[in-house]
Amino acid sequence: MHLFPDAVLFITLVSTCAASLLSIPLIGANRPSVNFKRFQPHRAPHRLRASTRVKKLLGLRNNIHRGPKPPDSWKTGPIVDFECMRKAEKPPVSRQDIELQRQNNMHYGKINVGTPGQEFNVTFDIGPSPMWILSIQSTLVLNWEKHQKYNFESSSTYINKGKFFQLKYSFGEVGGYISQDSVSVAGLTVVNQTFGEAIANLDVFADTVIDGVVGLGFRNISHNNETNLLDNMVSQGLLEAPVFSIYISRLGRSDRPSYLTLGGANPDFFTGGFTFVDLTVPHRWQFQMDRIQLFGGKYIFGNGGCQAEIRFSSSMLVGPYADVDRLNAKLGAKNSSLSGPYVLYEFDCSEVDNLPGVEFIINGKKLSLSSKDYVVKWFQEGSITCLSAFRGRKDFTEVNESLWTLGHVFMRGFYTYFDKANSRVGFAKAKH
Repeated sequence: MHLFPDAVLFITLVSTCAASLLSIPLIGANRPSVNFKRFQPHRAPHRLRASTRVKKLLGLRNNIHRGPKPPDSWKTGPIVDFECMRKAEKPPVSRQDIELQRQNNMHYGKINVGTPGQEFNVTFDIGPSPMWILSIQSTLVLNWEKHQKYNFESSSTYINKGKFFQLKYSFGEVGGYISQDSVSVAGLTVVNQTFGEAIANLDVFADTVIDGVVGLGFRNISHNNETNLLDNMVSQGLLEAPVFSIYISRLGRSDRPSYLTLGGANPDFFTGGFTFVDLTVPHRWQFQMDRIQLFGGKYIFGNGGCQAEIRFSSSMLVGPYADVDRLNAKLGAKNSSLSGPYVLYEFDCSEVDNLPGVEFIINGKKLSLSSKDYVVKWFQEGSITCLSAFRGRKDFTEVNESLWTLGHVFMRGFYTYFDKANSRVGFAKAKH
């Protein structure tokens, strides 16, 4: 249906008055009305259906523009010649480092969204998670004052996508609008990056300073199959290859932060060469591990091969309960009186420096993790408890009963290289 200018003006005035009477923020008057109570978590986000009223509002919004922009700018956005960008005088960089801070076992870095840039603290997910940041339209965020919120009206490069998104995590849900804008990280600017503006159920990072998530994993299982930030950096000629590396500093050390390196590996963070292994599960950082052993093979765990997965969102080393229990016993750890989601083991703190290295055999190569990495010191009421980072769980199914999850503790010992182009992951001794 075509709306004449007079009709558009009349409807806009009516919408503004209605927003005022209903105490609806004017900043969101043009955006789709979302009833998140109707969202069904068990349904995939892309299968959600907007109501007839929402569709009408979306149609109306596509004919409204701000300032001197022509109406079509809502539909098409700026025209970008990617081929021209690739041939530009400035060649793609081989790598770019992003400094990471740590809070509540989560690492986060800074990005800028929009023009001019609005700064946010985001955690980088190595899995298939799409990008989302908090929206200024949300009123459901705990500890609101701790967070930065995206204001689409403040950005001259914002593009309305007219869609919704909803994501379900193990620790909470988020939902909101899908938008598009420029995103800058470590001096690299991606144009027309799609992301979610989160406005509902936002207690996910309530106790942190984190304002959103940026996914770096494989594209084809991402939300709505949208291209993530790393892949767009490659397609727009900013990086040479879709690879990244992570360095995690040791706990209690303030002289060097952790780093995410986009596009390659930084030799300042590792020593020696990489041990590479192919992925065994498509679109996940999972691979075949030969075994785990102590004292050069005197004690073997997972003999005959087992599956292992690198998980940046996990802090410990989690494996089958029987193997973990026997491993801790051979290391001299005893059951701890501390409680938690897993069975905990603790060492005599005076013996920590004398503990042997735990050897991970990957693709025929031995990677030895020292006690400086697999012993975690727990400070409580003026005392120190030395806990084992090896945790066992009993809830495995037949499919994943041999799976080991290698989190921060493993990555602290080994600089980890994620190669999406060749579906492999590599490890080198971290330089601390």
